[in-house]
This record gives sequence, C-alpha cells and structure tokens, in this order.
Amino acid sequence: MSIARALGNAMSGLTATARGTETVAANLANAATPGYARREMAVSAQTAGGNAGGVRIDGVTRAVNASVLSESRLAEAARAEASTRLAFAKQIEDRIGIAGSTGGLGAALGDFRTALSSAASRPDDEIRLTQAVDKAQILANRLNAASDQVQAARSAADQAIAADVARLNKSLAEIAHLNRRIAVLEADGSDPSSLLDQRQGIIGEISKIVPVQEVTRPAGAVALFTAGGAVLLDGTTPTELSFTAAGQVTAAQTAGSGLALLTQNGAELTQSQMQLYAGGSLAANFAVRDELAPAVQALLDDLAFELHERLADPAVDGTLAATSTGLFTDDGARASLSGKTGLAGRIGINDAVVENAGGAAWRLRSGLNAATEGAVGDSTLLVAISAALDRSTLIPGTSFSGKASLTDRFGTVESLVSTARVNAQSDAAIRNSQADTISSRLAADGVDSDAEMQRLLRYEQAYAANARVIQAIQTMMDQILGI
Repeated sequence: MSIARALGNAMSGLTATARGTETVAANLANAATPGYARREMAVSAQTAGGNAGGVRIDGVTRAVNASVLSESRLAEAARAEASTRLAFAKQIEDRIGIAGSTGGLGAALGDFRTALSSAASRPDDEIRLTQAVDKAQILANRLNAASDQVQAARSAADQAIAADVARLNKSLAEIAHLNRRIAVLEADGSDPSSLLDQRQGIIGEISKIVPVQEVTRPAGAVALFTAGGAVLLDGTTPTELSFTAAGQVTAAQTAGSGLALLTQNGAELTQSQMQLYAGGSLAANFAVRDELAPAVQALLDDLAFELHERLADPAVDGTLAATSTGLFTDDGARASLSGKTGLAGRIGINDAVVENAGGAAWRLRSGLNAATEGAVGDSTLLVAISAALDRSTLIPGTSFSGKASLTDRFGTVESLVSTARVNAQSDAAIRNSQADTISSRLAADGVDSDAEMQRLLRYEQAYAANARVIQAIQTMMDQILGI
C-alpha cells in the first residue's frame, strides 16, 4: 500500500470517528427531548480500483420502531380520553356528594327532613318553622348548584373542543410545512433528521387530540389519518376543521340544536360521521357535552321533579288546588312534565313561606294558600309533608323504576354518580398503565446512555489508531526528507 493511500485511509477514518462522535453527543444531549429519535451512523468500506480505500459514511439514520411508535400514539389518545372523562366524573361527584357525606344532595334532604320533624314536635315555635324553610331553601340551592356544575362542565367541554380544533388545525399546517422542507433537504442530499424529530413531536401532540395513523409518502412526506379513517393530511393541503363554540351552554341545548358538531372542509359532520374522530380528548369533550353531562342533568331534573310533585299534592296540603304551586316551585310556577328539562337549575321555594319575599313561615304549618294563620299547635301539615317525603311511591314521568322514598331516590343518584366515577377512574388507570408500558418499550429503543458511552469509547480507540497511522506516515516522510 502506498503512503498516499494509507494517509487517505487514515483521514477517512478520522472523518468517520468525528461524525460518529457527533451522533453520540447529539444522542446524549437529546435523550429526554420529546420526539427525538436515536441517531446511528451507517458506514461501509469504500474501494478504489478494486482495493480497500478507507471508510465511507453512508449517512446518519434515525432509529425508530414504527410499530411501537404507532401503538404509543393510540395509547396516548386513549389516555387523554380517559383522563377527560375522569375529570368530569370527579367534578360531578364532588358537587352531588356520596352517601353519608356532608355538603351533598342527600345530606341537604336529610337536614330538611330533620328540620320538619323538629318543627312538627313544636309547631308553635316560629324559629323551628323558619329553620325548616331555610333547610328547604338549602336543598333547592344544592340542586341549583349541581345543575349549574353540570352546565359549567358542558360549557367548559364546548370551549375545550374549540381549543382542540384550533390546535389540530395549527399542527396539521405545521406538518404540511415540514413535509415540504424535508422534501427539499432530501433532494439536496442534506440530513433532515432534526425536522423529522420535530414532525414526530407534533404528530405525538395531535395523537392526544385524536388518534392518528401515519402513512409514509414519497420524498420523506407523511400522510395522517384518524383511527376511524378520516383524512387529516394527504398531500400539501391539510383537512380544514372548524367548530363554533356556543359560549354558555344551557340544559335545553343539544347537539344539532344550539350546539355545533365538527365541520370538515366546510361541511358539518353528522352524528354518525363524528365516529371518524372517536378517541382522544376531542371525542371525550364531545361525550361530556352531549352525553355524560346531559345524563346527569336528567337525573337531577328527575329528583327535582319528584321533590316538587310530592309536596304539590292537594292530598298533602289541603289548601292547594290541582294547579297550585307547592312548597317547591319551577322558578315561581308549577313544574310540568313537558318542561322538566333543566328543572334542577330552576327549582326554588314558594314565596308564600319566605318572609323576605312577603310570605310567612307559619304557612308551612297552616297551608301554603291559607288566608289566615291556623291553630299554632296543629302539626298535621308538617307531619304530612314528612310522610310525603318518606312515602314509597313512583312518580310518573321520571326515569326511576319501582316505588321508593325520596331519600332512596337521592341515594340512588348518589350511587350512580359514585359508580360512574369509580368506573372512569378504573378505566383511566388501565389506559395510563397501557400507555406507560408502551412508552417504556418506545424508550427502550431510544437513547441508552451506557450503550452510547461504549460507542464513544470505540470511536476514541478508532481515532487513536488512525492518528497513529498518520503519525507513522509523518515519521517516515521526515526520515525520507532527511536522507
């Protein structure tokens, strides 16, 4: 081998070790960077005239396990969906309360029943009558607050949908832009690895909103589809999604009637087409707004309606007519089955027993429509009201089945809400575990600092060997020139 060829081989080796050291440094520096893929330098022996000619750098590749990456994105979408559902379930349980807790609906009903019993034992005591009215007001307020919480959750979900759509459109535009830049770099023979990392990170964020599938296209581009098959990006122009937020959502508003669905490329999707975007935080927010929250509202409205009906019965209070308002009213009027939606948010106390509204607490003893105060020692009506609450019956028009007391009805709703939270928590735990497991598998294919240090030692040894060759050539040249 000639001195010139030996020098060329050593120089190519030094170049390769320098490039390899750069990849190791980049891997170690970005080990915790989201979307970063481990770099590996590909080398091969180059030949010159059929003889060995040193080392050729074939390029730097990104080590990515495509199948595990795809599983990770789907798992992250499921995690985001379960997390959103769990957050709603916790909010509702905290507001409605669980059996035996203070501050919940059941506790408010229990306090009202206790106050009625106390007033019935001393019907002449105005303070006890006033306390019973106050407890009735607190019960109505608790129902109002629970209904307000449900509608606040729907409004928040509506706003979250708008935010998800805005982030989705922005991210898809960025992916389309990166596709074009990557194509240019690959055409120039440059390394687009950093842009590929950036694109992978953005796709990871998209997958939390809606589960995505990535398909490789020519020139380094990718196409994105939802797990349900909707096209998000396939070409240079991404799908344009839009959504009009309603602002403050009311109980009467439903999807398609006051509340918008997704619009794709100018056309509003139908309920069945919305399944194309199932999974992820976007679908979870739609579920909260259009399914989960309305179901809770319906239960609250049933409770409010049954409470109203039990105490608006002329058989309980003889001063009432069939169309009279009872102790509990629908914003001052008698509640009707056709207007039951949202009743929990409107239910209140009849002004006839509220002193600040011109009423008198003694009407709780003598009758809501009584013109004059009756005998102060008469506890008949107070006992009848307590009995009406405790009576095992079935009020037509509600979703409850079988006969039960009002306390049992409240307990049923608290149990349903608590069970929904437990189920949501269990599902979230499963989704989190699955996502963490897949993330660990993905991390195993990522940067291993121990392996990178071993590679660095090999590069150091290769560098030293090539440097010794060059040093030996220099010594030989010095000796030749010294002859």
